[in-house]
Amino acid sequence: MKTALLSLGLMLVPAPHDFFVSILTIRHKPETQTLDLTWRMTAHDIEHALNTRGELKLGSANEHPKADSLLNRYFMGHLTLFHEDRQLAWKWVGKELDGETLYSYLQVEGVYTPNDLIVSNTLLQDVFGEQQNLVHVEGDKMPTRSHTFVRGSGGYTFTWP
Repeated sequence: MKTALLSLGLMLVPAPHDFFVSILTIRHKPETQTLDLTWRMTAHDIEHALNTRGELKLGSANEHPKADSLLNRYFMGHLTLFHEDRQLAWKWVGKELDGETLYSYLQVEGVYTPNDLIVSNTLLQDVFGEQQNLVHVEGDKMPTRSHTFVRGSGGYTFTWP
């Protein structure tokens, strides 16, 4: 009986994984002059990073009442966007959980073109040294540009000819 309970308990604990990656897709919408950001990450990794601020319990009936603002505040400390010599500010659109994957949605207004967009992304690198953050920037009639941020990376400028 103890073995069965131990096995059941181990099944409820998220399994450690060998890789740590987030994917941020930035889509430029010329008709609205916006950047629509979709950020995909492992939910239990971000919960671990924020556990000193409270248990988020994302997607559960007991989700932290300020989960959205806690996530957004953490993002503000780990993502910077610059365009035309000004730092861009986003608005929080929302989030959704799909299994163990968290999708967060952000939007930046007033961007005519994504050309020369400077991005810095250190998400979860304060917690996991091997964390990699892949960023894709997509534009209308422009090929997608991608860059991977590793610990210690600086900002990267996305350009098109």
